[in-house]
Amino acid sequence: MRYAIVSDIHANIRAWDAVLADLRSHGAEVIVCLGDVVGYGPKPAEVLEAVRAVTDHFVMGNHDAATVGIMDYTIFNDHARQAIEWTMTELSPEAKQFLASVPLAIEAGEIFFVHAEISEPGRFDYIDSIEMAEQNFAGNEHFVSFVGHTHLPKIFERANDGSVRELLDESCSLDAEKRYIVNVGSVGEPRNPDDLRARYVIYDSETRLLDFRRVEFDIVAYRGDLEATSLALRPYFLRVYEQVIEGSEVVVSSGGSLVDMQVAHDSAALVDLGHGSNVVQFNHSALLPDSDKGSRTPTMILGAVAVFALAAFAYYVFGANSPPPSNQQPVAVVEEKETPPSVKKEQAEGEKPEDRIAKVSEPEPEVIMPEPTQSTKKPKPEPEPEPPAPKQIPEPPKKEIQSVWWRMDKDAEKGPLIGEAGLVKLISIAKGRSIGPIAPDPVPLNQFENKSALFNGIWKEEKMSDLFALSSKHSFTFEGWFATKPTRGEGIFLLGTRTDEGEDKRGWRIDLLPPRRGQSEGQMSFFYDSGDKKIQALAEAVTVADSKPHHFAAIWDHDSSRGDGEMKLYLDGIEVASATVPLSDIPGEQVNPLRIGAKANPKNIGLDELRYTRRALAPRQFLLQTTVLGIKLVTSDPQIRDSWGTPGNWEGGVIPGGDDNVIIGEGLTIQAQNSPPNPYTGSLVLKKEASVILWTDDSLTALPTAPSILVMHQDSRLILRTGDVIIGPIELIEDAEIWGGDSTDGHNTTRHFKGEIKGEGKLTLNGVNGNQFRLKTANSFTGGCFAYSTQNQPFMVFASSNQAFGKGDVSIKETCSLIIEQNTGDTIADSASLRLDGPGLMMSVKGSERRYKLLLNSSETVAQFFIDGKDQGEGVYSNETHPEIGGSGKLTVKPTPD
Repeated sequence: MRYAIVSDIHANIRAWDAVLADLRSHGAEVIVCLGDVVGYGPKPAEVLEAVRAVTDHFVMGNHDAATVGIMDYTIFNDHARQAIEWTMTELSPEAKQFLASVPLAIEAGEIFFVHAEISEPGRFDYIDSIEMAEQNFAGNEHFVSFVGHTHLPKIFERANDGSVRELLDESCSLDAEKRYIVNVGSVGEPRNPDDLRARYVIYDSETRLLDFRRVEFDIVAYRGDLEATSLALRPYFLRVYEQVIEGSEVVVSSGGSLVDMQVAHDSAALVDLGHGSNVVQFNHSALLPDSDKGSRTPTMILGAVAVFALAAFAYYVFGANSPPPSNQQPVAVVEEKETPPSVKKEQAEGEKPEDRIAKVSEPEPEVIMPEPTQSTKKPKPEPEPEPPAPKQIPEPPKKEIQSVWWRMDKDAEKGPLIGEAGLVKLISIAKGRSIGPIAPDPVPLNQFENKSALFNGIWKEEKMSDLFALSSKHSFTFEGWFATKPTRGEGIFLLGTRTDEGEDKRGWRIDLLPPRRGQSEGQMSFFYDSGDKKIQALAEAVTVADSKPHHFAAIWDHDSSRGDGEMKLYLDGIEVASATVPLSDIPGEQVNPLRIGAKANPKNIGLDELRYTRRALAPRQFLLQTTVLGIKLVTSDPQIRDSWGTPGNWEGGVIPGGDDNVIIGEGLTIQAQNSPPNPYTGSLVLKKEASVILWTDDSLTALPTAPSILVMHQDSRLILRTGDVIIGPIELIEDAEIWGGDSTDGHNTTRHFKGEIKGEGKLTLNGVNGNQFRLKTANSFTGGCFAYSTQNQPFMVFASSNQAFGKGDVSIKETCSLIIEQNTGDTIADSASLRLDGPGLMMSVKGSERRYKLLLNSSETVAQFFIDGKDQGEGVYSNETHPEIGGSGKLTVKPTPD
């Protein structure tokens, strides 16, 4: 069975229509909706009808439950509450009746479908950490459980030894010997700032293949739908789109957390059906081929569930004897023709008639009670049972803390630092003074409000916990924001477990060393003292004392290689230093408490938003601003070769310079020839179909240098009619193209790609006569590489590093040859394909001159190999099998399982 599993559509008809088209094109047989069909978005009635038209399989989400009144929505954040109240006015009584009738979970053999929690489906807590995943794995024994709720797709994998790890949202084959919790992401409210596409998954229960799908939808049309309503909110993905894609300054009157509501891990369920019908059995209804199925209540959903839910909720909220609060709105339900015995029993055991929830006179649905299954049968009661005891919520087992976040705000100005959720208290040694925020407001990733930071404070772990030890048992990431003024070379202790106090110096620390007199750059260090050895990751030329906000991250990764761990140091999202630490050199104990700040520090260091995570984070997971704003090109004549230097072409009449980012607007072309651009230190962003044409070597000042990046959107072009040039790093948001020159310029020159190319786009290399494109570093882009010549002129692509082509396919078209250089062995991903079309270039190899399309100076492995469109099949290929292959290496073609 091929399941398409969708969640959190949130009344976004644009995203739903796009996802429906995508899942049909990929052979999905059955759609399962994990809830939150409504809430936030502008088209609740339309979306609910559209989803019901193609599937019978729904579970209840927290927004669904709140909208139909079977849970208290006052615990939601302001934006969610407003959207719920508005949605209540948009749904028909029949639609509300349907939403109230859906179960909390569905079982399908070894598969479990639920909106949020597994262990307590009606509590709607967030499975957002390994600790929460461990607790929820204990909630059932299913092979794979599919969830939504957080809007962030990911996988939690549980091994046979009980260990749990978090995996990225990458398509894969699930291991039959392990167990999984898969978050499918959100169709209508994507919250990953790096990817605004709708998300869902396709799962094949026979092959156990899991496919994370990403689908473009019309965000501008969604905005139009939203602005046609009275909803005064702007979803996170729309704000990111308007800032990043459109380059506008977006002001939101009241920012809201990305977390819908606060839920205590040990709280009772908010919706607790309590009758076994909270989990129903999958009925194997097939996916309809067309979307013309009429809206109806699914036969597998029980009308009785609504009464169960409402009765339990009323009793839970109001109590047996107390009347409902005056601000509680009456909740409408449909009473069945005959009350099931289980409900009658509840009424006999203490429910008073005046405590019943108000009813409305609507058509009474026929109730079809299912045959009891193993999961729904209740044991036969013993004669004369004891009165039922109050429901006991088992206390979850104590787990190791997985993350701690100190907000460093005004509330801690004169007292201790207490992490979010009350974890890890740091007592105050010297009270910090509150200042304006250093980290962005709102805080990246979660959009928390940030109004203050702390200046010159010193704090110490109240009780040493071993949580912060550099250990061979776990990794960690310590990150945060700092700002400090220039000093006379005095060192600054940011934080760590090794200070100059006490006799035992073992532990780690993060230090800043501002520049000495006459110097412009300072140092930053991640230092470790095992007692026997001292190791440090030292960044020797970095800007750390310029009174500006900087983000730092220190990562201890004990899994970096067999027998070794690695210390990594990041500044403003860029890795600036690393050091290898043999695991045998680590005692694995914490002998000193964690400290933040020190008495010896100069009195000019501010700290903000410190976060500890018990794993090695990727830079995209840091508390970094992901949007790029800057000086924008708003108009330009594509025929003028020196349009960069015209102030009137730029927003505000200001030519970029200094530390600006430069944004070339959609469809615009900018050129530089005789008047070189002013040097700047920011990034260069090419929007959709934008072009930058550089005519001379002097004009190369338009290209950013590390740590700034070249950001390229769909069909953007960088055309280099210059001499040799160093390019990178690059982020390919979408497919983009780099030209080596044209028919009159740029011949016989080299483009050195020395910075990482990342992103999901495809890189097209467009060469001219004698060009060389040299990929000299490991890359992570996934869209593949396509090499061709618009001018039909010969050029070459050199792979000079392992992972040079990232993770995608490689296509070498006519008049181009590919050279895999020596001392490499994995320039093309093993799962990728290599396509060679047309004749190669004349080359002399060991005295033999011949046209070579592929020159292998090292051996390479790929999943597929095509020559002129013909699949060569599995095997080992070389000059002995194909005359167009040269060099001493061999090409092994070995298909991967997926």
